[in-house]
Parts: sequence; structure tokens; C-alpha cells
Amino acid sequence: MARNSSLPPALASPVTQPGAGVPHPHRPHSISPLRDFVEQIAIAFILAFLVRGFGAEAFVIPTGSMAPTLMGMHKDVDCPRCGAQFMVNASEEFDHRGNQRELATVVSGICANCRLPVKLADRPTFNGDRILVNKFLYNLPWVSKDQPKRWEVVVFHYPEEPETNYIKRLVGMPNEQLKIIHGDILRKPLGTDDDFRLLRKPMPHLQAMLQTVYDDRYRPKLLEAKPAWHRWSASEPSSWSEVESQTSAYTSKPTDSWSTLRYQHLIPDPSQSRALIAGQPADPQPRLISDYYSYNSGSPYEQQMADPISPHWVGDLSIRFQAKSTEKSGALRVTLVEAGVFYHCEIDLQTGQARLFRDDEQLGDPAPTAFKNGGTHDIQFANVDGRLTLWIDGDTPFGEGMLVQDGQEGYGAPTAEDLQPVRIASRAASVTVSDLVLCRDIYYTLTPGDWDYTGLGIFRGTTLSDPTEFGRISELRPAEYTIHSESYMMLGDNSPRSKDGRGWSLRDRDWDDGDRQAWEVPEELLIGKAFYVYWPHGKPFWPNLPLGGSRNFRIPFRPNFERMKWIR
Repeated sequence: MARNSSLPPALASPVTQPGAGVPHPHRPHSISPLRDFVEQIAIAFILAFLVRGFGAEAFVIPTGSMAPTLMGMHKDVDCPRCGAQFMVNASEEFDHRGNQRELATVVSGICANCRLPVKLADRPTFNGDRILVNKFLYNLPWVSKDQPKRWEVVVFHYPEEPETNYIKRLVGMPNEQLKIIHGDILRKPLGTDDDFRLLRKPMPHLQAMLQTVYDDRYRPKLLEAKPAWHRWSASEPSSWSEVESQTSAYTSKPTDSWSTLRYQHLIPDPSQSRALIAGQPADPQPRLISDYYSYNSGSPYEQQMADPISPHWVGDLSIRFQAKSTEKSGALRVTLVEAGVFYHCEIDLQTGQARLFRDDEQLGDPAPTAFKNGGTHDIQFANVDGRLTLWIDGDTPFGEGMLVQDGQEGYGAPTAEDLQPVRIASRAASVTVSDLVLCRDIYYTLTPGDWDYTGLGIFRGTTLSDPTEFGRISELRPAEYTIHSESYMMLGDNSPRSKDGRGWSLRDRDWDDGDRQAWEVPEELLIGKAFYVYWPHGKPFWPNLPLGGSRNFRIPFRPNFERMKWIR
């Protein structure tokens, strides 16, 4: 596999065909041959039913540039501190020949949910996802020329080394100019004076690409007796109270004014983590939400706790929860704050009418919802890609949403209000909310493996908690990319650790005699669309015994049905 000397090896993201007759350089056959043999037997039965019918080909994901959509070699973790499940990259445990590297075993990681370190030395390392790819979709003569489609996950030949297959998400189409700024992607037709317009993901892709920031159903036990560290709290004392018999449940008092439950991003830095684990006091300080990935937190040193503060502020958020009310009057309001602007969804509990607001300005007409005369309902409210979207029991009263931003002029810096970016309020009604899950959109960095804020005087951790420093974020300048006809641009979902089009270089090649830019993938190099994860890895269960002394293979195991999925 080709390496760019300016990038760490973890940024590379090839995909390979499983089941080859010789050990593949990206799979640790020398570590666990029995495991591969047993898994291949199971896979053969699956492929016999699936691949023949779909005309697909199977590939394996060795590294994590598409995490968490697709997993490379990794460790599965059930956090012992909060119970949340997460995964940590382990592809660097092995060299390009599949041999285990000395001093490279991942023995610690950090949970994205509670941000506390976890020891991983006794955790097995699993191979990457095995996926199915439709190789014929882009090649059949009767398929329309609008294929492939933006946001699809695509396998292609790596332009720097065409014999190597890569997998990424397609974001740039032929004959357009892209601009990346503040984690978003904007586009305009190539060669025009049109303004750049924000690209918006279709609803299935938006939901699939959301990253969990905090799941209140998994509170860290270490912080249960420390109210100052609780992320959800009432803005006014006693206006909301926790339901003692239920985890992650809060009930409001009916008052004539709004009773507000707020979220603060209270995450311990390494020194605070050490203090909390040792039972010593540590004062929390709210921070901006950022583009943090547990997947990238692995370390070969047990005592080393990598700084869990990721540097890029993410203002595109989604909150989902369950709401219950027996009231036939009053109102429920959900608020998302971005760059000091308040985006509200307000629901009349008697009529079920929902209205959307930007600050005090109503956006469009009200829409009817199922939340009428009380009851229990699942609610999700998102401000992603410059669009407000509401789901109630899976339905979208406002369709694909209400636009609140379209071009680059809508970007601003965060304010002190962004330190409480999510708020839930009730008025003249008692409402119980539970199972609160806060998510963020993917943040596309300007350059892989580097901070967007380099040169702005912004330092990790400090700027994200100091409102007097927030204004510097607005000084960020965009990166632009031109895409010519019959070419595409690909990016990884794990943007900070993806060796994708933003970091490629040009080389002299016999097959490439055009004026191609380094980030362009010619149409002739496309292989197909990835559409299904058919074998994530075997999942060990009790008694979970290592076989033959190998830490990579445990028995008994079953198919990991929970992670078998259609790829969005």
C-alpha cells in the first residue's frame, strides 16, 4: 500500500477481497489462522445465498477511515464506567505483512460517552467488516449517467496506486466546485458565477451518519454522586426533577413560564479524569461540542490518557427522546443553539400543532402532529446541513425540514449560549422526558490529520471552554476543490483519520495523461457501490474462552447480527 510520508499509516484506508489463497498484507493470518478458517466457513454459507443473487463481490475493511459507518480492525468495548458500547481502532497493531508490531498493542481507549479511560489489554482484536459491493451498477450500459449518486459509499481503485482498492463516501460530482468550511460541504456548478450552496444529505443518510455525543441512558457511575458533573440539569432549581424509578427521566413542574431542562457538555480532561478516578475533587467546566471519535482514542500505553478534547466545534446537532404528558393543554419546546441563534420547535399539547422558530421569528406554517391530548411519543429534532427537521413517532410533519441556511454567509462563531446547546422546556404542563440521546453531524476537516484551526491561535481544550476566544473560529478560511467531467471526489466519514482526496498527491502514470487534480477519482477507476455489511465479525459469548492462546479468537461465537446492516 502506498504511503504518504506526511501522513501516519493509520490514515490509509484500502479495502481488500477476503478469502484469498495467501495471507493478505492487511489481515493478521499469522496471528489467528483458525479464526479466519472458521469465519470463512460461516461466510461461505452467507455468500452462497446473497452474492449469487445480487451479482455482488465481497470485500473486507482493514482500517477505520469510514468509522463508525464501516469498521476496520478494532476492539469492541462495553465501557465499565458507563455501560455504553464503543469501538477503538486496532489496525496499527499489525504491519503491512500482517505481523503484530512490537509495542503497538492497543491497551487503553477513551469512551466517547463518559470521556473516561478504559483498559483494553484483555480485549480481543477483531477483523474489519466484510461488505458486499455491487460491481455492475456503475458499468451496465443501460444505467443512466446520473449514477453513481452523491453520499453513496463507493469502492474504487486508489488513483496513486490503481492496484489498491479504497472505500470512501462520494461527495463531489462531475463538473462542480466544492468548498469545505466549518465541517460542511458547499457546491456550485463548475465555470459559473453562481453562489456556493450547502449540500444536504437525504434523510436516510442524515440519520445513518449522525455521531452520538452523549446518551443519558448510560451515565458514568463515577459521577452519579456528583451533581455538578450531571450534563442535564434544570436552569431554575426544582423546575425539573429526576424520576427516581427510571434512568434518564426528568419531569417538569407546570408553571406559567417556561421550565427549562438544559444540556451542558461537561467532559473531564486528562487531569480531571485522574482526579475523579482517584476520588479527588475536580471542578467541571462546560465546553463546546466537538468532532470527537472514540475510535481514534486507542493507545499502546496503559497509563497514557490521550487528551479527549477534539478541536473542531460542531454546531449541527440532533436530540431525540421520549416525551410523555397527561395534560390536554400547555406546550413543549425543544431548542437547539448554533452560533448564538436559537432554533425552536414548539408543540401545542392540546392541538398537536408544531411550529418552528429562528429566535422569535416563526418559520413557515404550523404542521399537525400525533402529539395531541397528551400521550407518549418519540421525538427527534435536528439542525443539520442548514435545515430544521422534526420527527414524531417516525413521521416528519415538516417533510425534509425547514431551510435556515443555504450559503456560506450563514456561518458565525459560537457564543456563550452554545455552552448550553440543547434545551427542553414545558409551559403550563407537566411533561416527562426520558432516554435523551444527543448526536452531532460529521465534521469534514480541511486537511486529513491536521487541525483546521492551525494558524488561528486556537489551542485544543482551552478555546473550546472560553467564550472570549470563540470569535477566532469565525476566521477559518475554506478549502476549495474543482472536479472536472467524468471525475468524482471521495471523503471518509472518520474525517480526521482518513487518507482521502484532501491529502492525495499526483504521480506520473502511464494511464493518467490528463489534467486531473490530485483529489479527483476518474470514472474509470470506480468499482461499485457498497450496500451491505454481511459479516461484521463473530461475536463471542459466555464462557468466551480464548482458543489456542490467541487473544484474537474466542469461542463460542455467533454472528454479530446487531451490526449487519444496509450501508447508507
